[in-house]
Amino acid sequence: MLGTMAVLAAACAWALSGEELERRVLEISSELRCPTCQAISVKDSEAAFSRQIRGKVRAMLAEGKTEEQIKDFFVSRYGEWILRAPKKRGVGLILWFLPGGAILFVGGWVGLKLYRNARSREALQAGAAEDTISEADRSRIERDLRRFEEG
Repeated sequence: MLGTMAVLAAACAWALSGEELERRVLEISSELRCPTCQAISVKDSEAAFSRQIRGKVRAMLAEGKTEEQIKDFFVSRYGEWILRAPKKRGVGLILWFLPGGAILFVGGWVGLKLYRNARSREALQAGAAEDTISEADRSRIERDLRRFEEG
């Protein structure tokens, strides 16, 4: 069984040569975060550390390692932080759904505020249409206004 896997790995390494190998190196490197720059991918960084990581990815591909094995290698060394897109499991699952949940929450909150605002505006307009001040209140207001003007 182990011999078969070695033959398969050698066949994969032979199949990945030249342009295909470089394409795969750049593809995998674009999914890894540059430890020096932190804001960009290993593919886009020219830092010495990123060049070393690209070289390691190239060597691992030539050995017949899969993309998942290569990513697992870097995660074991640097933690999940090295991945530009966290895995969709465990804590990484929260990171995938948190932005969508926040957008839904804020959208619902804004919608509720707009609904309440429209309802209170309707209530004010309905109250303005009918005279809600009683005669006793009206006479008291007029009396207070005269006292204010006299004094």
